[in-house]
Amino acid sequence: MRSPRHSLATLACVGLAACGGGGTSEDAGDGSTSSAAGSTSAAPSTTVVSTTAAPTTTSAVEPGPAISLDGTTYTIDWAALPTTPFYDPSAGSDADPFFHIHTDGAGDGFFFAFEMFTTGYGALWTGETGAFPLGCAEPAPAPNSTGICLHFDPDGPGAATDLNADFAATGSITIDRLDADGYDIAVGQLTFSDGTTIAPFTMAG
Repeated sequence: MRSPRHSLATLACVGLAACGGGGTSEDAGDGSTSSAAGSTSAAPSTTVVSTTAAPTTTSAVEPGPAISLDGTTYTIDWAALPTTPFYDPSAGSDADPFFHIHTDGAGDGFFFAFEMFTTGYGALWTGETGAFPLGCAEPAPAPNSTGICLHFDPDGPGAATDLNADFAATGSITIDRLDADGYDIAVGQLTFSDGTTIAPFTMAG
């Protein structure tokens, strides 16, 4: 049995700037001077340049144009994604078609993915269209699960992590199309174990 895959893309952005300076030394005049009274030497003139390193800064991940947050509810506008979503309708074997749809964490500012198994992680869905609840359970055949697994990292390469790492999210999707040429899915409200929700939205490609 294959374990659910989680593609997270990771990105760290750190800038550091520093400038340095050293002292300069000069002798005034054109050399040492001797006289009957003795010799005199001018003390060297030294200029000290103070150096201060620029503070290290880490850029915060800005939310992408396709996602917004109101309280604990996220709204996703799939049509406004800056990048083209990844879609693979044939990642599994003929005996277990596997559909994978996900955003680009860095390019879109958040990572949202459906990993949809027709066998192995649920028996309530085998690839057909219609309305189905989320469900990603073991052991096979998991008669009360659909094998439709969800991942959601609200800030992509930022500090947040996958809110459904525990596979406890609830919600449903309606599949109008899911084939080799594309997908058309209506996502119902999704609720995660920490209370965060995603408002209903549609996704097509």
